Amino acid sequence: MRELIQFNRLGPDETLSSPSGRFVLRYDADGVAAVTDASTGEVRWRAGEQGRLLLGGDGTVQIEAPGDHEVVWRSDFAAVRARALVLTDDGDFDLLGGDRVRLLNSRTGPVESAGLGDAAPVADITGERFLVLEGKQRRTVTRSPDGSLQVSTQGRGFGMSHTLPAPLVAWMEQPDTLLTWRILPLGDRKTRDLCLIDAEGEVLWRDGMRDLPAAPPPARGHVHGGPELGCGGRLRHQSLTSISGAYTLVHQDDGNLVLYFNPEHRAVWATNTWWAGDGWTDLTEDGELIVRNLCGGPVWRSGTADSGVQWLVVDDEGGIALLDDAGTAVWEVRTGPHDPAPAANPGRGAVLRRGQTLQRQSLTSTDGGTVLAHRDDRRIVLFGEDGHWLWDEFVWDAERSHLALGEDGMLRVHAEDGTAVVELGGPGDELVVEPGSVVLRRADGTAVWSQGGLPAGEDEPAEDHTAWLARLNDEVYCVTVVHDVDPDTALRRLGAEPSQVTSGTWTDLEERADLEDAMMDTAVAAFALGPHTLLVEDGGYRAVNAPELSAGTFMVSSYMSINADHAFLVYRDGEVVDDLGESGDGEVNTPEVRRALEEMDSDDALDTAFEDDIELLCRIAGVRPTIAAVTGPARLAIIPGL
Repeated sequence: MRELIQFNRLGPDETLSSPSGRFVLRYDADGVAAVTDASTGEVRWRAGEQGRLLLGGDGTVQIEAPGDHEVVWRSDFAAVRARALVLTDDGDFDLLGGDRVRLLNSRTGPVESAGLGDAAPVADITGERFLVLEGKQRRTVTRSPDGSLQVSTQGRGFGMSHTLPAPLVAWMEQPDTLLTWRILPLGDRKTRDLCLIDAEGEVLWRDGMRDLPAAPPPARGHVHGGPELGCGGRLRHQSLTSISGAYTLVHQDDGNLVLYFNPEHRAVWATNTWWAGDGWTDLTEDGELIVRNLCGGPVWRSGTADSGVQWLVVDDEGGIALLDDAGTAVWEVRTGPHDPAPAANPGRGAVLRRGQTLQRQSLTSTDGGTVLAHRDDRRIVLFGEDGHWLWDEFVWDAERSHLALGEDGMLRVHAEDGTAVVELGGPGDELVVEPGSVVLRRADGTAVWSQGGLPAGEDEPAEDHTAWLARLNDEVYCVTVVHDVDPDTALRRLGAEPSQVTSGTWTDLEERADLEDAMMDTAVAAFALGPHTLLVEDGGYRAVNAPELSAGTFMVSSYMSINADHAFLVYRDGEVVDDLGESGDGEVNTPEVRRALEEMDSDDALDTAFEDDIELLCRIAGVRPTIAAVTGPARLAIIPGL
């Protein structure tokens, strides 16, 4: 553990370590918290009493008596605004604020920290000097003792932070670059992101780009999955495999370029750029192998530009090499040979045939835009042209798995010992990656399976009540249908002032909420469904607790949090008539709910309201929203938080 958050107790078997690991805080044999120099055994600090250690509300390090919460000892140092405790490589404690700015050192006393403004070179950010953007939310970037950066956002009643790992930070410390915030495109909208820019203002990196769809510049085609890549070629979620199938070089979606010895499921070489996030690997026209992030920023280079390189080759002796026209290695890595072992017969190109496998390898459509990649994290992913996930299959029971099309034509995922753990479909003769899909076909071309398990060409089920929500936000939402009320009236009843209401799409609402720092406000879109209104809140839950919305009419509302906290309420004229959420008793009082449950063949109202809440809501309200209805114009509002 690197930090102890306020009010969290240090557990009996837990250790708080300094960045290098030299100093550790743990309980000694007498049950007293102590800081020890792991290299010498010297005790550098010891609490005054036996008991559980925590950072208390008054900013002191406290000891609670065993068995209860009575404070029996407090440190003689304190910082009132402290929210976290860390151990330094000098054996001292640092107390940090909620934005991770250093407030106090236990030996030297209060720390005079200073803001650098909203833009600075990364090297200028230290424990005492931090990047800050003031606004409705306060954004800060601070340096941790281990060299990582803490990116924090604090607003009214909330705070959150995440870490940029030290290897990424070291890469960011480039000459003539600045770390700052910019308004940048995100799909068809804009967002404010922390980013690294060069002297010309070009973005080299942006925070959160692991989830950013991006189409790289065009690259030359090559024999996908073969043993070599020519100049101008690219790997993105793709692999090269030696002729025997023993070694595979794969560009992973964490940004790492890794060479695996397949018979042992073992990595034997890597660029160690796991911190870069999704991106791609280029063999440039001038012969340099470059690993890039999603902004195109180079995070690793072979250093072989203009040296005559023509090919990248993966061989059967555990090596990768950059070769010139004469076949001479200009640059190479040698890891083997390793103990001989039978290698599987991998699929190559766009096709997996009977008897072939994928193990950390990939298939690519003939146009180069769609990639089916097997991952060693128990996952198989179909990537689209811009890198977004079209489909995935997660296999919990097989960490060292492989995908195989058996001699019987069945497509299965196997564990390391060969046991089949998931059967996807079949029988078929070829698994083919096509633009936008992967299809298992018989020899006559008949499709028998495609991603998601549906036969190719089969339409979506007619009773799909949720596809529209998936186009908006199906992870954290509050969805409400109000009968016989127009969108403007619904927004006004929800608390929006006329000046706060505009017209636009859901994408416009997301952009507006982001740029206005509306995290603690209610961002809501009101869509007209005939005479009724569909309200969708982006992460909020205002409507589910707003009986005034149903004044003189009928209303159904469902809220789902990221932690699956759930509310499902039916209102009539300002009164709750059915509560099918966490606080409900499952009793059904209204004919609308009773009819909907019968249509769904359900005898458990509470379970249905949790597992199939959106379908139940639509059936109770008698509406069937379409994707077209929620991707078109709506009335929008951002209502200040309560």
